[in-house]
Amino acid sequence: MRLVTVIAVLALLSFLAFAASNATGNESVVNASINKTITASNESLTSNVNKTKISETALKTDLALKSAEEDLREMTKNGLPATRYSDNIAIARQMYEAQLALEGAGGKPDYSIVLDKINELKVLKQMAFRALDELKVLNATINQTSGVDLAPVLELYSKAREEFKSERYEESLALVDKAYKKISELEATQTKIKAIYEATYRNLEYFLKENWREVAVSLAALAAVIALTYNRIICWRLEKAIHALEGRKNVVRKLIAETQKDYFENNKVSESTYHIRTKKYAELIRDINRQIPLLKEELAMRRKRRI
Repeated sequence: MRLVTVIAVLALLSFLAFAASNATGNESVVNASINKTITASNESLTSNVNKTKISETALKTDLALKSAEEDLREMTKNGLPATRYSDNIAIARQMYEAQLALEGAGGKPDYSIVLDKINELKVLKQMAFRALDELKVLNATINQTSGVDLAPVLELYSKAREEFKSERYEESLALVDKAYKKISELEATQTKIKAIYEATYRNLEYFLKENWREVAVSLAALAAVIALTYNRIICWRLEKAIHALEGRKNVVRKLIAETQKDYFENNKVSESTYHIRTKKYAELIRDINRQIPLLKEELAMRRKRRI
């Protein structure tokens, strides 16, 4: 009986030891699985963190895009047509996101194509403000011009405005230059006609009364009249050119004062726009100041010839 009891106890102890051993093994398997899951999760988290990190070039490109978008708001605020500018910003943003995705995938992005597009936008903005200012100056010049038929000039001005509204700023600026040339041509033609008429009328009347019998003397007198008339025409034209330049300079000065007021008092324009405008106006005034002394010098020399 005692032997059976001992055997039963030993069997029970063996069973308990076996059960404990199996429990320990299962716990090790579970812990390994958990550790593996945690490691995989950490690796995934590290990968996601790395994907959120972008290069310095990408950051600079993003800042440049935001600056271009701020320029768009400035153009809209100043009443400039900006559809072309807005479309190009959208293209630049898509190009940037494509390069950013390539970088996130481990590829080699090329942000220079985006920066080139942004530089094109900067040039477009400067051209837009320049065209706006040139149209203002041309309009003021037209209003100050009298004594000539301005229909051809007004037609060019209208076309320049349409090109500006369509955001074809290059064509608008070209038409503004044509308008200035047309004004000069019309003034020169009108001046020439007026001078010839006045001089010819006086001298022809005298010629018919006093020298109609002497053909030779008449021809000599007529040659003198033509020479005198030509010089007067040149003098008249020079005077008109000087007057036109002085008027244009006054217009530019008013625009400078208006720009300064909009910047310092009304806060209607940004600092970059202010500098662009004042630089352009300064160039216009320098060019005018260069031309006026030359024209005055030539006018003085021709007046001496008349004396």
